Amino acid sequence: MKILGIDTSTDVLGVAVTDDRALISEIRSNIKRAHAERLVPTIQNVLSNLGMRPNDLNGIAISIGPGSFTGLRIGLAAVKGMALATQTPVVSVVSLDVLAINARFWQQQICPLIKAQMDEAYIAKYRFIDNQLIKHGDYQLMNLNELEQYIENQTLLINSGIKNFENYIPDHLKSQVMIAPPELSLTSGYATALLGWEKLRQGEFEDIDQLVPFYLKDFKAKKKVGL
Repeated sequence: MKILGIDTSTDVLGVAVTDDRALISEIRSNIKRAHAERLVPTIQNVLSNLGMRPNDLNGIAISIGPGSFTGLRIGLAAVKGMALATQTPVVSVVSLDVLAINARFWQQQICPLIKAQMDEAYIAKYRFIDNQLIKHGDYQLMNLNELEQYIENQTLLINSGIKNFENYIPDHLKSQVMIAPPELSLTSGYATALLGWEKLRQGEFEDIDQLVPFYLKDFKAKKKVGL
């Protein structure tokens, strides 16, 4: 099953094609506010490198958030256009899950965090049990100054986009946590496709007309200066 995975939830633009769970092609770039210009050409490049057309895909997996409001809308708009044109089934995955699956080697608690606004971050708790990613509790929007109330036992923190992240970890907790290296803190099209594979296999397709981004935080348009 050929799956196109797309993640535009952070500054990282990730596009990949898998054959079931096996990666066969991926392009990632980490350029701020460039998704609108780069997403469609990147999809075209990934497919053309494989000698594939959109009609050759068996499914599309899209990361629907939480994350960048603008990035999520750009990614979803592109996927809806492709799906309607080719009648390709679509599944959605959560961007925090996409980050968490990078830590398949970690046996203790995993907490991915995605930068929101000010001192806020989107966060969730996970563990791998019998090689399955299991989420504990709800997806949350948290003030980073309350992070110490969220950490339990040995925890791997996966930081996406939060500057000076170490400053939010009190000294007495630093022995209980490990901050994932930068290469594990990037969302990716491959991880999106990997999570989407199981949903596609189970026939858990989205209704494209009803699919919307998972913001988790109310959208507030920024007021332009002078208005």
